[in-house]
Amino acid sequence: MENEKNNGLPDDWFEDLLTAPDTGEEIGTDEQAVSSHAMTGLSDLELEKIMQEAMSDDWDIPLTEAEPEPQPEPVQDREYADNLEEDPEDEPQALPEGGVPRKVRPRHKGGYGLFGLPHLLSTAIWAAIILVIGVSLGRLLWLCASDILAFGRPDVNVTITISETDTLDTITDKLYNAGLIRYPGLFKMYAKLAKVEEKDKISTGTFELNTMYDYHALVGGMSSTSSYRQSVKVMIPEGYTCAQIFALLEENGVCTVEKLESYAEQSEFASYEFLDGVERGSKYCLEGFLFPDTYEFYTNDSPQRIFHKFLSRFDDQFDDEMRAQIDTLNERLAAMYRRNGYSQEYADAHKLTLRDVVIVASMIEKETAHTGEIRNISSVIYNRLTNPGQYPKLNIDATIVYALGGKTDLTKEDLQVDSPYNTYLYEGLPPGAISNPGLFSLKAALDPADTDYYFYALDPTAEIREHRFFRTYEEHRKFLESLGGNR
Repeated sequence: MENEKNNGLPDDWFEDLLTAPDTGEEIGTDEQAVSSHAMTGLSDLELEKIMQEAMSDDWDIPLTEAEPEPQPEPVQDREYADNLEEDPEDEPQALPEGGVPRKVRPRHKGGYGLFGLPHLLSTAIWAAIILVIGVSLGRLLWLCASDILAFGRPDVNVTITISETDTLDTITDKLYNAGLIRYPGLFKMYAKLAKVEEKDKISTGTFELNTMYDYHALVGGMSSTSSYRQSVKVMIPEGYTCAQIFALLEENGVCTVEKLESYAEQSEFASYEFLDGVERGSKYCLEGFLFPDTYEFYTNDSPQRIFHKFLSRFDDQFDDEMRAQIDTLNERLAAMYRRNGYSQEYADAHKLTLRDVVIVASMIEKETAHTGEIRNISSVIYNRLTNPGQYPKLNIDATIVYALGGKTDLTKEDLQVDSPYNTYLYEGLPPGAISNPGLFSLKAALDPADTDYYFYALDPTAEIREHRFFRTYEEHRKFLESLGGNR
């Protein structure tokens, strides 16, 4: 029980404590430790020095953590880092005096670049590649520029024809085949960037170009206003029909008959006011309005431009003064109607329009032998028109010639041909003009001579080709009988 009270300690623990060595007593040299560390034979001064170093602050060395290994310097150049190799023969270097290892930069073994090639060789390869690419691009740019700007081309004139059916592809092929361009793809690219098709910069026709023209000049040289476009002068005789004019234009290389007929048949020609009342839809619907004159057309020209020239010329020639004369003419005709027993209301209902005047002028043009008789021919037509009771039919041979397609040697059977243009069968004016009259015939149709002639006949005995005029049918018949005729 007593031992339990002393927490298990022996009874004499206190006495042992009293007899223990004094803790404050100076500790002497441990001879055994000195001997085990080969430190025997040292002087007291040397031992004291070692003890002082052991007790100094520099001996603060952790007992559990190992000294961290020195880290290599960070390598800034990745390529340099990748090219570092460890040398298996490199042995760890002996620690210098003091025990601190030196920082040693890894040895750089020979550098390697692209595909494991040395840097110098890879640099040379890259330089060669860049040089080749640069030279190739430069040559390509030069070739493109030389074609676009026509550098180094010979001075050769070339004729090229553009038709309505041509596209950018076919036009490019024609330019290439003619030696005007060297690279079709490059020209197409230029044409698309310049919006050649969208802006209709290339027109139909025949153009005289030169191999020294650059792309811009080529496109401009094929425009509708190009000075390089070949043209031809065509003289349209007075009194030619539409069919004759179309054939003449085709003969001179201006346009084909088929294209002209098709355009005339399908176009409305709405911008020309003087065509009011003219029935459309016929290939010869413009008969009478293709003004005869000398024109300069482009070869392989478009029908639209051709008809525009004709109609514009008619509009210029049949001016406002001549249009005003239509009213004066109707006043004269009204007086003639009244003189022949017709009312003013009847005269007003039979007033002539511009189109009617053109129809009369077309008959005058075909019937007149020379300009000296032109107003007399006009008077015969109007005398008959204003006296329909006695002369219901005009009896104009030229209208039958037109109905028969140009046949001039008429027979009695021909006079009976069933056609609205047969003025021997149908009363009044024919349904349309029978020719394209000139300016003199148009003026004669507006200002007929004041006569009482109702008949005329060609006099083959005259020194010049001319007609004889008669007041009555009896005079006319006797003259024909004198010639051996039976009409």
